[in-house]
Amino acid sequence: MFSLVVCTVDRFDRLERLFQSLRAQTCRDFEVVLVDQNPDDRLVPVIENYRSSFPINHLRSPKGLSLARNRGLAVSGGAYVGFPDDDCWYRPETLADVASKFRRHGELCVVTGRTVDASDKPSLSPSGNLEVDVDRKNYLSCGNSNSIFVTRQLLDVIGGFDERLGVGAVTPFQSGEEADLLLRAVAAGKSARYFPDVVVHHDQVDDVVTSSHATRAAKYGRGFGALMRKHRFDQAYVFYRILRPFLSALVALLRGDAMTAKYKWAWLKGIAIGYWTWDSVSSRLPFSTTDVARPSSGHPIELA
Repeated sequence: MFSLVVCTVDRFDRLERLFQSLRAQTCRDFEVVLVDQNPDDRLVPVIENYRSSFPINHLRSPKGLSLARNRGLAVSGGAYVGFPDDDCWYRPETLADVASKFRRHGELCVVTGRTVDASDKPSLSPSGNLEVDVDRKNYLSCGNSNSIFVTRQLLDVIGGFDERLGVGAVTPFQSGEEADLLLRAVAAGKSARYFPDVVVHHDQVDDVVTSSHATRAAKYGRGFGALMRKHRFDQAYVFYRILRPFLSALVALLRGDAMTAKYKWAWLKGIAIGYWTWDSVSSRLPFSTTDVARPSSGHPIELA
């Protein structure tokens, strides 16, 4: 029923926590497609320890999150596909809950849920408490990649992840790949819905702002700017998204918090650069180098 595409690099202790949660699933009809981006065999003992608990397809991939996910999609066999992070974990009923949503709502192509920490406090990004359809207005608050589940039929229509977006991409656009997947589903007229009772766990991200956070914000900002350009958001929306970090940077400066101001300014600059450079960069690179789906139209649906 499920293929869980897990991309991992530089970890094995957190990965074991994910595998422990998978071993406890009440829904047992799933496979793990483990896309290993490590240069060594550090994961082999973990894999062997859990191979008797559930099927594990272990494959290698160069670095690049969207690339690795597409490599995993290309060999996955499940009717539904999820993308758990290597440092997240599921509740025992998570997969059963998702399967129930898809069965009860036959038109659904995407189910998304909440990401919370061990104390059930929102982690990674805020999300709502109401069940809603995903659209171009609320897509940012309707699930992180680890709480997004899609049908294989959807991937046959829209393709997999845009390898020009996301951490480790060959472009400067180091985020936005999961939001892009949701927006392409919406653009294709497919039904996507957010369910707050579908829960995936992830630890809180360190909220102490440092210089490394500012560097990362510039990369992630370029990805978000590129996303807005790719999906042709109107100028009012783009202006709003640039105005927010500008005002936040200004407030931080007035408070004497130079590091937060630097972080917000890096995010703002990144958005602007990503927005204005997307067309020229994307036109020179393919959407994907991996054949993850064979849509009837011959090409995945893309707004480029």
